[in-house]
Amino acid sequence: MKSFINIFLISTLICGASSAYAQDSYDAQNFATSDLNGTARFVGMGGALGALGGDISVMSTNPAGTAIYRKSDAALSFSGLFTDKSAMDHGRARMSFDQAGVVIAFEMDEPSSKGLQFVNFGVNYQKHRNFFSNQKTDIQNLSVFDQNGNPFNLSQSFQIANLCNEAAYNNYWKGSLVDMAASSSQHGGILNEFDETLVDGNGNPILDGQGNQQIYRVYEGVSARNAYFEKNNRGGSMQADVNLSFNISDQFFLGASLGVYDLTYSRESFYSETGVDGNSYNIDSWYKTEGDGFDIKLGFICRPIEDSPFRFGINVHTPIWYRLTDLNGATLTYKGQSTGYMASSYNAEYDYRYRTPWKFGFSLGHTIGKSFAIGAEYEVEDPSSCHYSSVDGGDLTYFRNTNRIIEETLHAQHTLKVGAEIKPIEEFSIRLGYNYISSPFKEGAFRTIGYDGIYTETDYTNWGAINRFTCGLGYRYKGGYIDLAYQYQAQKGDFFAFDDENLKATKINNNRSQLMATLGFRF
Repeated sequence: MKSFINIFLISTLICGASSAYAQDSYDAQNFATSDLNGTARFVGMGGALGALGGDISVMSTNPAGTAIYRKSDAALSFSGLFTDKSAMDHGRARMSFDQAGVVIAFEMDEPSSKGLQFVNFGVNYQKHRNFFSNQKTDIQNLSVFDQNGNPFNLSQSFQIANLCNEAAYNNYWKGSLVDMAASSSQHGGILNEFDETLVDGNGNPILDGQGNQQIYRVYEGVSARNAYFEKNNRGGSMQADVNLSFNISDQFFLGASLGVYDLTYSRESFYSETGVDGNSYNIDSWYKTEGDGFDIKLGFICRPIEDSPFRFGINVHTPIWYRLTDLNGATLTYKGQSTGYMASSYNAEYDYRYRTPWKFGFSLGHTIGKSFAIGAEYEVEDPSSCHYSSVDGGDLTYFRNTNRIIEETLHAQHTLKVGAEIKPIEEFSIRLGYNYISSPFKEGAFRTIGYDGIYTETDYTNWGAINRFTCGLGYRYKGGYIDLAYQYQAQKGDFFAFDDENLKATKINNNRSQLMATLGFRF
C-alpha cells in the first residue's frame, strides 16, 4: 500500500556550537548587489550623477555631489515594481516607499570669493535592494547519455546520495539534506542503500583491529522521469546615509557619507521529482536572513578648468560590514511503497559576519548653460572578495573554505552608467539613462554544497549581464517640483535545479519595470 513519508527538519544552529552553516557564494553575491534606486531624477538619468551632483540620492554614490547645492532640498519618493510574465515572474506588481531625504546648504563666503563657500549637511533614507521575485520552472533535459552512449536520466537524488556517502565516510550526519535523505532511506525513501566491504587498492578486504572486515553504508540515487521547481524571494535592504560635503572655491568639492543598512531576506522553494520507478518526493524549503551593517563612502569632484562647467568625480566605498542571523529548514515528503515515518525535529539559529567588496567609481559631467546636462560613470567591484566569518572568531576552517569557494565562483563586476537631461523650457525637464552591469559569475560556476552544512536546497542560477534603460520627466514651479521616472531592467540566467555535469541549463529571464515619482521642495 502506498503511503507518505514526512520528514520535518527545522535546521538552525546555536552560534559557535558547530561548524555547520549554510553560507555560499550565491548568497554572498546576492547580498553584495544593489539596485538603481533613489529620487526619480536620479533614476531617470540612470544614476549617472557622480560628477554632476545636485541630487539628494547622489550621496549614496559620490558623497561630494551634495556640495554642488547652493539651496537646501527635501524630497520624498514612491514607486511601483512590475515583473514580466516569464519563467522568473508571473506578472506581479508591488508598490513601495523608496526614498526620503534632505540636504541643508550653509553658505560660508560670497559665491565670487575663493576658499570655503558652502558646507552642506544631508540625510537620506532610500531603498538599496529589492529581493522580490517568483520563479516556476519545469526542469528540462533530464534525459542524457553516458560515455558509452547509453541513455539514462539525471536526478537531484544523485547529488544527495553523494553527500550521504561523504557523511557516511566521515560519520557526520548533522547536515540537513543528508539527515533528511538518510532517515527516509531507512524506510524506503528517496535513496537506495546497501552495505559494502571496505577494500584496499588490490581489492582485498581491509580488516579492523579485531580482524573483522570493515563494512560501510553506500547510498544510490534513483533516475528522475520529470521534475518541477518553484521559488519565491521576498524582502529587501534599506540604507540611511548621513552626509557632509564642502564646496571650495566652486572648483573643488569634497564629501563623505556614513551608511547604515538594514537587510531582511527570505525565500521559500519547492522541488518535486518523480523517479523512473514511479516513486516521487517533494522538498519544501525555507530560508531567512536578517541583520544590519554599515559602510563609509568618500567622494571628490573637480572642475579642472575654472571657466568650464566640465568636471570629473572619484568615489570610494568601503565594504559593508554586516552582522547577520540565518534560519532555514525543510520538509521532505516521499511517496512510494513504504511505511509511514516521521523524523524528530530540532531548532536553533546561527549568527555570522559578512563583508561585501570595496567599490571604486570614476565619473564625468558637463553642462551647457541651464538647459542641458550629461553624465557618465564607471564603477568596479570584485564580489570574489566577499568574506564570511564567525562572530566569535571560531570555525576558521569552514569559513576559510567558504571564502575560497567564493573566489573560485565570482570575479570582478563592471558597471557603466550614462545619463542626460534637457530642459526645453526652464520649468520642464526630459531625462534619459542607461546602465550596463557585467555578470559576476565565472564561466561554468556551480554551487558547492558540503555534507556537513545546514543546506536545504541544491538549486542555483548563474545570472548574466544586466541592461537597464531609464527615462524621466520633471516639472518645477517656484520652490516645488515633481519628477517621474521609469526604468526597465533585462537580465538572462542559466538555472540549475541541482549540480550535475551532465545537466544542461534551463534558460530564465529576470525582466522588471519600475515607475516612480518624487515630490520635493528647494528652500
